[in-house]
Amino acid sequence: MEVILLQDVESLGHEGDVVRVADGHARNYLIPRKIAVPATKDAKQQLERRRGAIAKREEQKAEAAHKVAERLHEHPLVVMAKAGEGGKLHGSVTAQQIVEALGAQTGVSLDRRRIGLLEPIREVGDYLVSAEVYKGVTAQLTIRVVSQAGAEAEAEEPEEEAEDEAADGEADGEADEV
Repeated sequence: MEVILLQDVESLGHEGDVVRVADGHARNYLIPRKIAVPATKDAKQQLERRRGAIAKREEQKAEAAHKVAERLHEHPLVVMAKAGEGGKLHGSVTAQQIVEALGAQTGVSLDRRRIGLLEPIREVGDYLVSAEVYKGVTAQLTIRVVSQAGAEAEAEEPEEEAEDEAADGEADGEADEV
């Protein structure tokens, strides 16, 4: 059965595309959820009248995706992982971990399949990874893999220094009272 998509569908196509799908998939899923309409003669004519609006929306989405891609390229993404001696990770950094860090640090949500991770990251360091933000728009992400033990030690050092200074201040204060 031919249907006209009313919105982007990951595995089928984009808004306004005329696609051929199984009858059951169209009747039981796409049409009841208002994701698609049957591709009748009238529906195709209506689609032709809507093409301008669809093109304008696509242009706006692409422009927004370019801005997001620029923002992602400018800011390195920090991924924490357990590492042993010599910077070797226990396991590896996966596309799913990158997506989770991306959402937490930038607020951008992507599907893990959009991350172009050619091979798993197995060592601490900086890596360049591509991510498809929108159709035809890719961003180069700088991924900085940091050892959790090293990051925790760095976070604890300022706290210890502050405690030491506070203790020194109390000791000085007691000496003044005597």
